[in-house]
Amino acid sequence: MATMRIKPLRTFLVLLGLFLSLASCGPAAPGPQAGGGIGGTGSVATVSSGPVTKFGSVFVSGTEYDNTNARYCIDDAPCSSTNGLQLGMVVLVSGSATEDSATNQLSARVAQTITYEDTVEGVVQSVAGDGLSLVVLGQVIHLDQHTIIDASIPGQSVLNLVPNTDRIEVSGFVVGNGHILATWIALHTGTPHYEVQGAVKHHDPGHQTFEIGALTVTYDAATDLTLMPPLTTSSPTWDRIIVQVRGNTWAAGGSGPYGASLTATKVKPLSLGVSDIDEAEVEGFVTFIAPSGDVLVNNVSIRPIASTLYEGGTAGDLVLGAHVEVHGRIVGGVLEANHIKFDGSFELEGNVATVDYGTNTLTLRGLTGMTISVNQDTAIGGEGDLRLFAQIAVGEHLKIHGRASGSAGVLATELERSAPTTNLRLKGPLQSAANPLLTIAGSTIDTSALSDSQFRGSDGTVIGRSGFFSGLTAGQKITVSGSDVGGTVTWTSVRRSTSH
Repeated sequence: MATMRIKPLRTFLVLLGLFLSLASCGPAAPGPQAGGGIGGTGSVATVSSGPVTKFGSVFVSGTEYDNTNARYCIDDAPCSSTNGLQLGMVVLVSGSATEDSATNQLSARVAQTITYEDTVEGVVQSVAGDGLSLVVLGQVIHLDQHTIIDASIPGQSVLNLVPNTDRIEVSGFVVGNGHILATWIALHTGTPHYEVQGAVKHHDPGHQTFEIGALTVTYDAATDLTLMPPLTTSSPTWDRIIVQVRGNTWAAGGSGPYGASLTATKVKPLSLGVSDIDEAEVEGFVTFIAPSGDVLVNNVSIRPIASTLYEGGTAGDLVLGAHVEVHGRIVGGVLEANHIKFDGSFELEGNVATVDYGTNTLTLRGLTGMTISVNQDTAIGGEGDLRLFAQIAVGEHLKIHGRASGSAGVLATELERSAPTTNLRLKGPLQSAANPLLTIAGSTIDTSALSDSQFRGSDGTVIGRSGFFSGLTAGQKITVSGSDVGGTVTWTSVRRSTSH
């Protein structure tokens, strides 16, 4: 029975890839330049999708593009030379790069067109009490240490947003069913309209409805569907496609506590807009794994090859919900991956308890049993122009992203020193759980002092102690928050997380 369901889906994904190669969702990507082409020299065409991480030129997922002559296409505004980007916005860059004929290495990337569209725009339905998530248009919006909260939001804290009143715009990544990781959040002013990205489910062509998370979308003959693939006998629905939906009217209510409905004026699939290109870079989350082993990231089919280089993980880590950056070339609508980089699965925040400069390791107060290490690839920065591990001192406050190193350690991929605060947080995959104890990366957290109201589900709702511990399995991500006041650690909440 499972095989019978898979075959139409595989056919559908192939049709989708062919369709998207003919119909781009944005400005046309560049064709190969003179002297370029796959395996050639000179200038080659490039396309990249990811968050803006730095200015000076424009850095997308850490890759620099010269934006001197770039055109910017921001939401519905006409394309222009005006740079309206903000740090954290997820963009699509079409351009070119110079290829060194001796080394086949690419350099001097130049952006021709930079396109930005909101991931979600709408009225805040609720904000979780721990400030780690909120709900907009039936989507759970998660925040992490990389999320940039715009100064337009009071105190730059989502806890100051007013449910059922404030309207916000969010840029980020679709993680899974109704879950989005925010890279940038701001208040929205001006003419109200509503946008949402997510994977289609329960598509009913007869009634012209489908769902994204807890949002029910209705479309009709007036809805612009020109970029959606046609429905066929072998591909009778749009289920699993990640789409962008726009509309002018929405309403709260429907299935679940955060149900909502939206009348669509336009529906289109996410796309890089190319079927063949010399260099492509994509950052996002794995939302589907095909029987062939290909994975989908933002509707892009990713195919590991024999020479694929893995960083921060292995081929076995290409699982649903994995956060990856993929580099390669696109041939026939498939991105053949030369390099797959995994985002760190741990987030840590706390005050330094010990530092060992000889072994390049440290520990954080409250996380007894866990050793955090750095290596030559660790990105170190932050307050006081921190550059070197040797500049870190006991008592300083750190924010750390990393991946597992043994059973009781974390290798930091990014380490940032921040202003002093009492915040303490640990997010990572669970090793074991035995109520009231949780063990993550060798650190055992005792939750016995927490009340039922301090145990939350992935959407931030209170689920109580029994609901939290029921069905917990090793590998599931958990977030534990607390405070460190004068060396006294107090845990204040624990929640099940999405897979990111």
